[in-house]
Amino acid sequence: MVNILDHAATFAQPCMSQKKLDEGNLIPYFSLEKECKQDQNEIYNAIKEVVVKILPTQRDKTALIIGTSLIDWNIVNAINAGAYEEKTPYRSLKRSIDSYAKDLALELGLNEFTMTINTACTSSANAILEARNIINAGFVEYAIVVGIEIFSPVMSSGFYSMGLLSQTLPKPFSKDRDGLVLGEGVGAMLLGKHASSWELLGGFSNCNSATIASVSEEGDECVEVMENALQVCSLQPKDITAIKAHATGSLANDEAEMNALKKVFKEEPLITTLKPYIGHTIGASGVLELIFLIECINGGYLPKTLNCSDSIGYKPIQEDTACSRGVFMCNFFGFGGNNISLLLGKTV
Repeated sequence: MVNILDHAATFAQPCMSQKKLDEGNLIPYFSLEKECKQDQNEIYNAIKEVVVKILPTQRDKTALIIGTSLIDWNIVNAINAGAYEEKTPYRSLKRSIDSYAKDLALELGLNEFTMTINTACTSSANAILEARNIINAGFVEYAIVVGIEIFSPVMSSGFYSMGLLSQTLPKPFSKDRDGLVLGEGVGAMLLGKHASSWELLGGFSNCNSATIASVSEEGDECVEVMENALQVCSLQPKDITAIKAHATGSLANDEAEMNALKKVFKEEPLITTLKPYIGHTIGASGVLELIFLIECINGGYLPKTLNCSDSIGYKPIQEDTACSRGVFMCNFFGFGGNNISLLLGKTV
């Protein structure tokens, strides 16, 4: 049994700002109140700020795992220089993304075992599942899982060029949805076997390399991870109190996810979506959305879904709904063919 013992996070502001892309286009964006730039020291300090808030006493028995889609462009540039300029050797004076975990573990006296996972939108969700695995294996007693995402002109331009960004609002599962709205945030969760009101029951992750850009319209890849997550946790669809949907607001992803939900849940379940509050935080969404959900349920309610007046299928809840315990399915169906479903339980 692996429980969620503590958490800390810095979320984006509750209202959207506008970000300027390289080509001069302005896009809606959920920004951190205090800007965090793509600078090695700023990223490192942002991670450290949330980690130190949840450190256990037995630091040497605590692993650190970071989930993010941040890319170290200095490393990329160095590789390109070494590959295409005949007399230029490969070198980089900048740390890679993975070194943040290693350096922070050394500074804080954590276990020498660290990981950095980059699987697009499922990065920190996969990190949570991996943390559960290493704790259950007896490799460490605790694991701190970090999710971090900050504004990236390169990534945002990529989403923009594919026509995936909304110019208005995130409208998950709504018939008039027009794309996703990106967001920033950094959060950390402490996992371990000590008593807690929140248990990470399990989950299932899969990568379908046949459709790396998205899931199929029928949502079969999403069905697979949800059904397998239920199976490994010895649960049935009727046992699920509510679903935290991935629900990006993009045309194809929402369609696939809704089709999958209809296949797995024959009766309409309670569904909440969180991206209208903080934006799509890509690699950090696993940690940040779980923290958001936990805080709401600890407060006695499931949060309503904003901006969805006319759903394409099962309708997410439109009012805050009383809820203080239960079993919750949290889905993350991401770019790159990566899909994961996590199951959380709260008993008291």
